[in-house]
Formats: sequence, C-alpha cells, structure tokens
Amino acid sequence: ALAREELAIHIPSGLDNGLTPEEISEIILHVTFYAGWPTGVQASLTAAEAFDARGLSLGELPRAPSGTEASTPSSLSDAYAAVPRLGALRNSLLYGDIWERPLLPKRDRSLITVAVNQALYATNELRTHINRALDENGVAPQEISEVILHVTFYAGWPAAVNAGRLATAAFEARGVDLSALQ
Repeated sequence: ALAREELAIHIPSGLDNGLTPEEISEIILHVTFYAGWPTGVQASLTAAEAFDARGLSLGELPRAPSGTEASTPSSLSDAYAAVPRLGALRNSLLYGDIWERPLLPKRDRSLITVAVNQALYATNELRTHINRALDENGVAPQEISEVILHVTFYAGWPAAVNAGRLATAAFEARGVDLSALQ
C-alpha cells in the first residue's frame, strides 16, 4: 500500500510461503482500489519480475459472478454526493466485482483492506472495514489485533495507535474481552 521497495523482497517470500502467482495478482488488484493505481502498477511490475525470475506464469484468474452489485451504506452516502459516478463504481466495480471474485475469500479481503487502510491512515475507511470484517466477513478480534501489530512495523506507530483506537471501540461495542487479546 505504501509502494515501497520491500515488495521485491515480500513477493518472493509470499511465493516461498505458498502463495500462488494468481493469489498475489488478486491481492495486488484488491489493494490497487484502496492504495491507488500507481501503487498497483508498481506492484504488478514487481510481481511480474518475481514470477519471471522463477519461471512462473500467471494462470487464468476467476471472475466474479456477473450482475453482482452492492449498495452504499447510508453512513457513506455523503461521500459520493459530489461524485455520484464514484458511488456507482463502488457498488458495481469495487463491491460488485472485486470483493466478489472467488480466488480470495471475503475474510482475507477484509484483513487486506484493514491493513491497507491502517497503512494509509484512512481513519473513516478503517473504522468501516474493521466493523465489516467483524460483522460480515468472519474475522476474529484477535486477527484484527494481529494485523494492526504486523502493519505497525511497515506503516509506523501513529498509524498503529489510530488503528488500535478504532479496533478498541469496535471490540468494546461488541463486548469483546480486551484482556483476552494477546
């Protein structure tokens, strides 16, 4: 999400840890919608170099079922009032296509999105995605806690403190025993 040179290290490490080129490609596609097109292009170029260095080719990526569309939560309606086409693309493309692609489960997409929004210090979006992860996509509070801890070393302490506050509020609203988190 931060378009740093570490991708040249982490993409091969992801392959070593069992990720397929298709999964890495899908992660890059997903992150591009949150971190921006230039970030996605750079990550794609870096992935292509890593795949070429290992003689790997990218197989066919499964697509989302056609005709899938989501609606914008009312809490976000003002975010799209001035740019209605952005709201329509969010519903049809981001949530209707990208989030519905079957290669990565929504649980994994939620973890990725929480990580990206923490790294970008995107407070409102991070709050929304922590709640969505917990309520809709089967992510456990301990997993949110672990993502925040992991991303801290890449995005910095202030972003972690911000994410920690948001997670604490979300956990408390759900009656999570904070002392049980490790």
